[in-house]
Amino acid sequence: MVDINFTKLLDHIEELVLIIDGSYKIQYVNNNLKILTDKGKDEVLDKKCYSVLFKRTEPCENCQLESLKNKKFGKDIVHDTLNFRGFRKILRSRFEYLEEGIFLEVIKDITDEKVLIDKLTHQAKELKANNVILNLKRQEVERKHRFLNKVVNSISDGLLVVEQDYSINLLNYKMSEFAGRALDDLSEKKCYNTYGLDEPCEECPMKDPKISKSVRRVNDKNLTVYFNKFENYIVESVRDTTKEIYLLDEIKRQQKELKEKQYQMMKLNEDLLKMNEKLKKAQEVIDEELRQVGEIQASLLPDKLPEINGFDFGAFYTPAEQAGGDYYDCIEMSNNYWGFTVADVSGHGIPAAVIMAITRAIMRSYTYDVISAAEALGMVNEILCDNIYTNDFVTMFYLVMNGVTGECNFASAGHNPLLYFDKSEILVRKVTASGLFLGAFEEVEYEEGSFKMDEGDIAFMYTDGLVEAMNKKDEQYGYDRLINKIIMFHNEKCDDIIKYIIEDVKEFTEGRPFEDDITIFVIKKMSGG
Repeated sequence: MVDINFTKLLDHIEELVLIIDGSYKIQYVNNNLKILTDKGKDEVLDKKCYSVLFKRTEPCENCQLESLKNKKFGKDIVHDTLNFRGFRKILRSRFEYLEEGIFLEVIKDITDEKVLIDKLTHQAKELKANNVILNLKRQEVERKHRFLNKVVNSISDGLLVVEQDYSINLLNYKMSEFAGRALDDLSEKKCYNTYGLDEPCEECPMKDPKISKSVRRVNDKNLTVYFNKFENYIVESVRDTTKEIYLLDEIKRQQKELKEKQYQMMKLNEDLLKMNEKLKKAQEVIDEELRQVGEIQASLLPDKLPEINGFDFGAFYTPAEQAGGDYYDCIEMSNNYWGFTVADVSGHGIPAAVIMAITRAIMRSYTYDVISAAEALGMVNEILCDNIYTNDFVTMFYLVMNGVTGECNFASAGHNPLLYFDKSEILVRKVTASGLFLGAFEEVEYEEGSFKMDEGDIAFMYTDGLVEAMNKKDEQYGYDRLINKIIMFHNEKCDDIIKYIIEDVKEFTEGRPFEDDITIFVIKKMSGG
C-alpha cells in the first residue's frame, strides 16, 4: 500500500488551491500562491484570503462563500487583477463545500486563454466588418456595371472595347445590329469577327497607333470607326455612315466633273484674259460685299454691355479679315439670369460669318430662359447639325449667371478654358468642362460646372486668337503671359484690363497682323453687389 502525501501532491498541480474557513481565513494553500504573491505558505495562514490574494479590505463583490454557507451551489467567478510584480492576471475561481465551516477554492490562471479569446474575438469582428465592406463594394460594382450596360446600350452608335489580344471586353446592342449576330455570340469573338473578318483589319490601331479612323463594309453598310486608346484598351465608336459616304462619293464625282470643266476653262484662257478687267471690277464688288458683311456682323454684336448691380463688364472683338468667325453675346433672361457666350467658328471670311450669324440666331431663339449651360449647348448642337452641311464647326464657352447671387454654371464645346481670377488667393485657375464642338457630331453630352463669383473675382472669356497670336519668331503669346497680365491688372475695371492686355499683345507681335480673330469678354464682381 503506497502512502501518498496529498499536500505534496497538491503542490505540483498548476491551480492555486486554498482551504478557507467561514471567516475567509486561509487554513491551507499550496505552492502556487506565487501566481499572485511572493509570500510563503506559512506567512498567509489565518490571513484573510481577499487581503492576501487581492490586497482588498473586504470580501470580493462576487465571492461565493456566503452561497456555500447557505448550502447553495457556488458559481465560478473571474478575477481581473495584478500580481505582486504588477502583471495583469485573469483568474477563474471555483468554490466547493468540504465540511461545516470549511470551504475549498481552486484558482486557475486563464490569462493566456483570455488574451487568445479576446484576440480571436477581435479578429472575428474585423473579419465580419471586412466581409460587410467587401459585400457593399461588390454590390456597388454590380450596380455600376448594370448602369454602365444601360448607358452603353442606350447610345445610338455602335461601341466596342477591345483588349490587346483583340478580345472583346464590352460591346453594345447597336454593334450586334450592325454585325447581324447575337450579342452573346459576338462577346466570345475577336473584334475583327464583328466585321465579318477572320484576321485583324488592315487599318487597325493595334498595328499602327497613328490610325484614329477607318471605314468598314459590313452587311451592305458602310461603317465609320473612330478609335481611341484608353489605358490598355482600344475603344471603337462605330457609326453607320452609308448615306454620308454615298454623298461623299457623289461629291467626288461632281468634283471630277468640275475638274474636267476647269480643264476646258483653261482652253478659254484668252477669253478670260480679256475679261480680266471685268474680274477686277468684280473683285472690288466682292471686297465691298465683304466690308458690308463685316459691318453686318459687327451689328450683330451687343450694342451695349449689361448693367447689373455689383458687376463690371468689358468686351473686345477684332476680325483677322473684313469678316470673321468669332463672336460674343449677352442674353438677358427672366428672373435676373444672364447668358454670356464667346464662340469661334472654324475658318474665316463669309462662310464663317454666316455660320456665326446662324449660331447667334439659334442661341437667342432657342436657349432663352434655359438656365442650364450644358442643356443650352446640347440644343444648339442638335440644331446646327441639322442645318450645317459643310466641314465647319463651332467652339463655344457658355456661362449662365444669376445676376443677384453671382452663382454661375458653365459648359464648353471644345473651347479654350475660362480664366478665373480668385481674389481671395490672388491666382488664376483654368476652368473648363468636357464636350465636343458644335455642329459636327449629333447627340453629344456636355459636362456642366459651376462656381460663385465673390468680390474682386474675374471671369475672363476669350478665343484662341488671343493666346495663339504670333511674333516674328513664330512664338505664341501663350497662357503664361496672359495670366500674368490678368493678375497684374486685377484691380482695374474690365475695359482697362482688356486695353492693357491688347497693348501687350500688340507689343509682343511687333506689329505683325493677327492671323486669327480675337474676342475677349470679361466679367468682374465689384463691391456692393
